[in-house]
Amino acid sequence: MKMSRILMLVLLGVLSGCAELQQLPVLPPSQPCREPTSGAALWLEAVNSARDQSPEQLQQTLANWEQAYLGNPDINNRMRMALLLATGADAVRDSRRARRLLNGVDPLPDNVGDRELISLLQQWLDEQAQSVRKLDILWKQATEQNRRIEELEQQLQALTTIEQNIQSRDSPAVIENER
Repeated sequence: MKMSRILMLVLLGVLSGCAELQQLPVLPPSQPCREPTSGAALWLEAVNSARDQSPEQLQQTLANWEQAYLGNPDINNRMRMALLLATGADAVRDSRRARRLLNGVDPLPDNVGDRELISLLQQWLDEQAQSVRKLDILWKQATEQNRRIEELEQQLQALTTIEQNIQSRDSPAVIENER
């Protein structure tokens, strides 16, 4: 008897919970994701879709995007090409060319996020170019130092040889005087 009362109370609790669930507002069906038509989302999606391509496919994609850009030099064609040149695999990477494309963006897009992406990409490419210049300077300095070290080693070897020759000439003379 007690068990049936407990069961009844549990069922009443469950049923009242169901009634409360029916009173919750119904959310509208979610809209499917729309394909971006412009802006940073479109540019990044295009570059991301090319990320797993082979070097040959990447070169073909770049050629296709370049043709599209030459036919219609709008911001979308310009930016997806600039992003691929700046961030793509070695087969298509060309930071200088990407920077030239970014220099030509005029007028800037209305969207703040798009302008920020362009600005960040320009800054990143400038910093990368500066790092390359610094590495070139360091490489030249290291090469010059290595050349100087080799010269000094050759001079040291020549002095060592001269010293050994002098010692070998002086040694017999000293031995003869002692006899």
